[in-house]
Amino acid sequence: PLGAEGTLTADEVYSVTAYLLYLNDVITDDQMVVDQDTLPAIQMPNRDNWAQVPDWFPEEPRLKGYPY
Repeated sequence: PLGAEGTLTADEVYSVTAYLLYLNDVITDDQMVVDQDTLPAIQMPNRDNWAQVPDWFPEEPRLKGYPY
């Protein structure tokens, strides 16, 4: 949580992650156990459509439209 970083247990982090994935229809089984073994096997919907972020070096201007 904001202002209390590091206070969640590993199980709580996995629970929040599972909840967010379920809300976004990435996982559809509401009884699925998300843990260190099952999380890497979850296939994200946009896994094949990512774009390479161009290199940026200090003192160079940010790319137009780049969020941060």
